[in-house]
Amino acid sequence: MNTRRRILLSGLLVVATLGLSACNGNTDAEKRLRVALRNTQKLSNTFLYKETVHDKTGDHETDVRGLVEDDFRYKARVAEDGRPVLDEVVSDDALAVRFLEPASMGRFLRKPTKAKQGGSGVGGTGSAPTPEPAATPSGGTPGEPSASELLATKRWVLDSAGAPAAFAAVNTDQALGDDPIADSREVFAYVDRAINEAVQVREFNPESLEYRKDEDPFPTPAAHSGVTRYDFERPNLPKASQTGSGSNQVTPDTRHFRKMAVYVKDKRVIRVLEKIDVESRLKDLAQIYDTKFPADRPKAEVAAIAVEALNVIRTGQGQDPIRMRDMEFSLKDLGTAVKVDMPTDTTKGSLAILENRGRPADAANGVLEAAALRAQAAAPPAQAPAQPAG
Repeated sequence: MNTRRRILLSGLLVVATLGLSACNGNTDAEKRLRVALRNTQKLSNTFLYKETVHDKTGDHETDVRGLVEDDFRYKARVAEDGRPVLDEVVSDDALAVRFLEPASMGRFLRKPTKAKQGGSGVGGTGSAPTPEPAATPSGGTPGEPSASELLATKRWVLDSAGAPAAFAAVNTDQALGDDPIADSREVFAYVDRAINEAVQVREFNPESLEYRKDEDPFPTPAAHSGVTRYDFERPNLPKASQTGSGSNQVTPDTRHFRKMAVYVKDKRVIRVLEKIDVESRLKDLAQIYDTKFPADRPKAEVAAIAVEALNVIRTGQGQDPIRMRDMEFSLKDLGTAVKVDMPTDTTKGSLAILENRGRPADAANGVLEAAALRAQAAAPPAQAPAQPAG
């Protein structure tokens, strides 16, 4: 049994135990949804994961399209604002990567490991980054180009033991949006957390007295389609008395702005939609923080300003920032014969330069190589020497 299979099987025992215990006392709708998640997450499929992030500079879209044979075999293509930038194929422990847009490599480069606040990082105290072991940047086989040089030329690089870890390490700094492929592969776990964070999960019913059509951003299942939609009720914002000054003040979290709908057919999940909706709670935010938002600006712009201010507090407290986004995850070909083949035109190399990829033993070298690439990208272009006169 390969390394990734052993890690995943041990992790599944924990997830299964938590999932079973979490169902006690919950609504019938939530129980049906959890069953659908369990029925779907191990099936082969083709998928589309689309995330549109909203901030003060505008909208930024990232798409991941791919196919999944099983937990250990998948292929995916990442596109940013419609431009394909990265292809990735995983088969057991093997990983193949190519950058169709090498200028986008910086988003995926490995970062130095640092301990979480409060000493949650392995061996950390929460006060400083975990020092990386001393290492010399690896150039690969002497006389041969390094993996970073190969990736810069849009070629496939194959790392025979570089597949992403099945579960993130305890002291990982990875957050939502850092790695869109990881985000697309972890949607079911994300939905499971969202269920736990919601006040309640309800089956969609437009006739319910609690339903507000003007606040519903999601499509209604077509009549006689056999599709059931499950909606998540978000919690109220923290009270003003909880949001005082100081490092211990309670700030709104993603759960307070999340609208989510999960579509199920034949007891299988076929679509997940999420909207982190800050606009509809601007009035509440103004009351909680005793402030006034400009009335002459579009609500989307004001919401982006509000989230930026909240994230200053959250990141200062060591919490993940709120990511104001729309997300869609669609599944097709569930349970069909999906086959993942590794590319044949590859060059062997270490992919530890990329976050959560490569052999663990190569991680220190990967950090150094990634840092060198960042420094190179940030350096001003060299000026041509002045030509002598006449």
